[in-house]
Amino acid sequence: MAAYIFKETQQFRQVWIWAILLGVTGLSIWALFWGNPTKPSNGWEKALPLLILFLVNGLFLSLKLIIKIDQNTLRFSYFPFVSEKKYKFDDIISMELIEYNSLFKYGGWGIRYNFDSWAYNVRGNHGIMVKTLKRKFLLGTQKPEEARRAIEQFKNYKLQSYGS
Repeated sequence: MAAYIFKETQQFRQVWIWAILLGVTGLSIWALFWGNPTKPSNGWEKALPLLILFLVNGLFLSLKLIIKIDQNTLRFSYFPFVSEKKYKFDDIISMELIEYNSLFKYGGWGIRYNFDSWAYNVRGNHGIMVKTLKRKFLLGTQKPEEARRAIEQFKNYKLQSYGS
């Protein structure tokens, strides 16, 4: 088992997201059961919206960004959409800690693309920008100082492997 020099797990736990999500869920349930009492309905007319509400709430509960960096590998996953991706340091051209505005640069949070790079983030304004020969992507982080130390380790690895 690898000794990780950086490990972070993030989930959507922002109060404002859950206030909106639970507010919409509550209003929807109210409208389904008490909103229009004069209209008769069968069970299916209520079951499908309830199923959709359950799935959306379950999705937000299960979304999880996991980032791991060990001595010579970067791994990340964004459950349930992106299974673990593994990049050896030899395959990475550069890694740097950046400060960014997700709303303006990527149009929000989650899994995003802006025609330049992919972003995998949950919240905040710090990220690890990774460039390989084939891809460029950003991994959002809530631990910028720990990420900075891991990036320094990456840079030292590259110096030892290829010289300055």
